[in-house]
Amino acid sequence: MRRYQKIISLSLLLVSGLCLLWGLRLTGHAATGLTSAMTTMPTSSTSYYTIYETGNVVGYNISGGIGSYPKLTKVTANYANEGRLSTKTTSMALTFSGTLTANSAEIKSLYYDVFYKSADADSGTSLVTTTPSNMAYGTSSVTMNSTKTLSVNMSKLKDDLPVYVGFRLTTTSGVTATYRLAIFNKVSLKTTLDTPTSTDSKLMGSGIAGNTVSTTINGTTYTATIGSDGKYEIKLNNTLNGVSSVTVTQTGDADYGESESVKKDVTVAPLTIKSTTTSVNLSVTDLEGLTSDADVVSWLVKQAGVVATNPSNASDTMTYYASESDLLTTFKGLADNESTTVHVYAKSASGLTSEELALQVTKLAGTLSFSELSSSLGFGNLTVPVNPTVYQPTSTMNVTVADTRSTGSKWYLYVSATPLTSTTVTGRTLKGDLIYRDGSTDTVLTNQSMLVQQGQKVAGTTDTKVTSDWSSTKGIGLSVQPGIYADTYQGTLKWTLTDTPDN
Repeated sequence: MRRYQKIISLSLLLVSGLCLLWGLRLTGHAATGLTSAMTTMPTSSTSYYTIYETGNVVGYNISGGIGSYPKLTKVTANYANEGRLSTKTTSMALTFSGTLTANSAEIKSLYYDVFYKSADADSGTSLVTTTPSNMAYGTSSVTMNSTKTLSVNMSKLKDDLPVYVGFRLTTTSGVTATYRLAIFNKVSLKTTLDTPTSTDSKLMGSGIAGNTVSTTINGTTYTATIGSDGKYEIKLNNTLNGVSSVTVTQTGDADYGESESVKKDVTVAPLTIKSTTTSVNLSVTDLEGLTSDADVVSWLVKQAGVVATNPSNASDTMTYYASESDLLTTFKGLADNESTTVHVYAKSASGLTSEELALQVTKLAGTLSFSELSSSLGFGNLTVPVNPTVYQPTSTMNVTVADTRSTGSKWYLYVSATPLTSTTVTGRTLKGDLIYRDGSTDTVLTNQSMLVQQGQKVAGTTDTKVTSDWSSTKGIGLSVQPGIYADTYQGTLKWTLTDTPDN
């Protein structure tokens, strides 16, 4: 009765296991072909399994080394497939043939081993859970024509790969060394990670479609699934500002311990630099206000609207420089309408440097012109006088000279007038003239040009308002004689601005 109950219990366990396996196949997360039966590994090397005809040491060698190695003729394991161990593998049988000979040391202990190497210089960490019986006792030569079945723990296979198959010995002098004759390889998942920058809020790369990728940043773990195109994108809650490096781990078939990590340093995002324009005009007045190369750079930055920013630190302050030297000398040496190129860049207080901006600077020829000139001058409604009378205008006359030439350049302002004629009766002319009054002196402007004012360019100034001091005793007036016809009259004032005096 007890035996019958035991058989029923085993049968139920198998059915349950089959159901679980079928469910895992549906989701694509379980390795196929895994059974508890012992499976023979290939007799030649594959991408998963490498065989050595002659063994080699892992870590430290014994004194004198090994004179002859036995051959590993067969390896079998449960829950294995196509030369691959799995996390479920618990039993491995190793078959050796031939003789092991130590050149200059006696062997105190010797046993078959399955192990992994956790550091460059160590002799490997055994995955065997029960130490096999010793095969040597104080001899330098041991015949190894035998098969040993080992109990192993592969539950952490993804961390342990590659796994070595071989033997471990200890000499009578107390030196322990391991030697491998086959390797269960770590399979490359071709994991890539695009170089991250401090402003990134996602990680991108590639791997094997359907596999999972994950990363942990500041205690938070993020995951994503690799798409059918072999690419992935892991979205983060924040940017990578302040993070020095990131590691992305790709996980494949868990049964086979498929796992691969790639680590990259986070590069600091470069400064961004831009301008509202790349062409700047340099006037003579601008040039006169510049006294050093630092002034030139500051002027350029302002005129071109240059702005540099640190994407990772908005409060980072900037200082601007030019790649060229002797800028002030270069600017002063430019002919009218000649151009030069200046390369401006920024450095931040945090130590970053931006790319260069190429700015074209063109020196303009200085000009002499009116920046303001009233279009009309009125005298309102006037009573016909009985005596010669001078009337003041009822509107304000504004005349301003704009001079962007070099300092000291001279200018001369002249004005003349046409006769005032009737707007209603053809041929009727006003008995009177437009005059220029300067104190007690009245000068008739009709049909003759008069020098109103002369001046010269003053450093740092472009505009001179000629009419700023006009009053009842200075400026344009209307001189009228008695006996005129009541009518509406009009005429023209002609203003002339020159850089040389009229003869």
